[in-house]
Amino acid sequence: MENRRRLSRAESVALLSRPLAGVFSTLHPDGWIHSVPVYFLVAGSEIKVLAEAAAVKTRNAASAGQATLCVEVTDDTVRSFVSVSGPVTTRRPPPPGDLAALDEKYGRSDFATVDSPDALILVLRAERWIAWSDWD
Repeated sequence: MENRRRLSRAESVALLSRPLAGVFSTLHPDGWIHSVPVYFLVAGSEIKVLAEAAAVKTRNAASAGQATLCVEVTDDTVRSFVSVSGPVTTRRPPPPGDLAALDEKYGRSDFATVDSPDALILVLRAERWIAWSDWD
């Protein structure tokens, strides 16, 4: 395909920094893939996702120790995507700075007021980056 190129790391981070939902995928112990839309932050090679301790994505990430996040965007005739995969850890309780940053990124005001004892941040350390752009 001629109208295709890899995105640089800087372009990938820029795409992940946009206020877009991502698809967060984990592997269930029975072998099926669980994929859900999430709001997230990118900080260097860390992807941070707000979650609840009992959520399927949290349990799967804890069990498998790995996850993938994918984001796609179409701007006019240009389609771009970034997929990052790597090990996952948790931070509990969610750092207030991360909650405020989620509000700022997505133009909301409810993340910073999360007061659930079950809330946590899933931290995906991106070790594998796949990022492409193509156009008509």
